[in-house]
Amino acid sequence: MDSLKRKDSPVKEGPTKRRKKQNNGIKKPTSAYLYFVSDYRMVLKKKGKEINRVQEVAKLCGAAWKSMTDEEKAPYTAKYSNDRARYLKEKEALDKRMGKDPTKPKRPQTGYFFFLGEFRKEMAGKTLEDGEKIPSLAGEKWRDMTPERRKRYDEMVELDKLRYEKEMNEWRQSQPEPAKEPAKKKQIVVEEPESSDEDDDDDSDDDDSDDDDKSDEGDSD
Repeated sequence: MDSLKRKDSPVKEGPTKRRKKQNNGIKKPTSAYLYFVSDYRMVLKKKGKEINRVQEVAKLCGAAWKSMTDEEKAPYTAKYSNDRARYLKEKEALDKRMGKDPTKPKRPQTGYFFFLGEFRKEMAGKTLEDGEKIPSLAGEKWRDMTPERRKRYDEMVELDKLRYEKEMNEWRQSQPEPAKEPAKKKQIVVEEPESSDEDDDDDSDDDDSDDDDKSDEGDSD
């Protein structure tokens, strides 16, 4: 009966929600731009600007970041590099505790993720409207992209697959061979002496009754 109910239950319609990635407790590295924003907010505060106005502060920070030279950005880039090294070190330690091999090559990326990496760099320092997020903007742009423009990312995927296969072959050669399990001894089955005909008849009746009980229980479910 339960199986019939499950079949008759209506199927939920609408877009499926993406599963959230499980938080591993490790803080991701802070970008160079966010380090700059933290400092520049203090500069704006000293100038008497109201730093509580998020959109206004974001525009000012974005404009200031764009006008900076690579040398002026260098201190913030160095902070990001140090924080990224911290993140990778903590992640490697976690992977070891979880039984993961940090030396194992990364799987090939999809075309969208290659595009997303470029899109993030393109949008760095730009002001977003209320409610806008880079992943959603990237998704819209990716969906509207023509097959001709996507061809470039498809080629990047094929190259990354070759990279993965090559690194995996090298990785497998560096792994120790698994220890062979000892051969299991064959178990000798000792047959029991045949019972009398009267015993067989009694046992068969008992088994049939048990089977009937079990079949009835299955039907009731």
